Amino acid sequence: MKKHSIIIFSSIVLSIVLSYYLAISGTNTDSEFTVGVGFFASIFGVLTTYLLYFITKKLDKFFPWQTHTNSRLFVGLFVQYSIVVSIAVTGFYIYARLFTTTEAFFTVHKETLIKIYLLLFIAILIYTIVYFAFYSYYSFATLQIETVKQECKQIDLQLKALKSQISPHFLFNSLNTISSLVHTDVKRTTLFIRRLAKMYQYTLQSYHSKVIPLKEELDFVSSYLYLLETRFRNKFTASIEIEEDLYATNIPPLTLQMLVENAVKHNVMDDEHPLQIKIFKDNAHICVQNTITKSPENKVSFKIGLKNINQRYLLLVNQGIVVSNGAVFSVKVPIIR
Repeated sequence: MKKHSIIIFSSIVLSIVLSYYLAISGTNTDSEFTVGVGFFASIFGVLTTYLLYFITKKLDKFFPWQTHTNSRLFVGLFVQYSIVVSIAVTGFYIYARLFTTTEAFFTVHKETLIKIYLLLFIAILIYTIVYFAFYSYYSFATLQIETVKQECKQIDLQLKALKSQISPHFLFNSLNTISSLVHTDVKRTTLFIRRLAKMYQYTLQSYHSKVIPLKEELDFVSSYLYLLETRFRNKFTASIEIEEDLYATNIPPLTLQMLVENAVKHNVMDDEHPLQIKIFKDNAHICVQNTITKSPENKVSFKIGLKNINQRYLLLVNQGIVVSNGAVFSVKVPIIR
């Protein structure tokens, strides 16, 4: 409502000012400014302004400022000026035919028409510049707001990944493993504790980063796999087959660890049916693949981990993960270069 009030008020004021100037500056003795002239000019001014507003919105759609700045400027000036001049001259002609006895319209009002052409060109030029300035400011402000929203969402997803990693359940299982090892294999216990400490150090240092080098994530996952292999022994095997030329690529932190954890959480392991996990490159993706064993009893999956990873990739590269469930379960995440 406020926008329409501004449009109507500004168009009426501008129309009255222009018609008044044309009336008092003309050499024709029949030219004078009256209430009727002001009213007639105001009606045409409001209609012209709304038409101009509608055309501007259409031009923004077909010639966006962001990608067609020059085209939008020149096409906008030409189209808007042509239409506004046509309406103004038509309105002036109708008024002249209704309220004057002049037959040779274009001859008698030649000077006034030239003034109309020049004044409207200046008005359209100023309108285009002012509109571009406000449009640019609005677009910039909108972009900043969206950027902040995405930053907040990214941080929220990373915090959720962190909470998953430092869950009491995982820590409880790790401490139980240490307890069972400490009296039988001191060397292995020491290495287990170091790997566990390294994991938590990595988690606390990387969770605030959007992406990290793949090499760091692989080192972290190697420590995590060692903990799992120590805990489950012959029930669990894992392999990583990633070429060194991919080490400098990027990946959201905790991605591979969450996928491995997801496989462990949703499969029952025993000596006859061990869980096998493979991490390897598959074209433009890193694939985490695991065999499928019996599902744990009373296990309800909300797929929060997969949703978390997928949402983070959508925010980062506008590309989601690929999940397939057949003879084996696999998740492919895009390689970020």
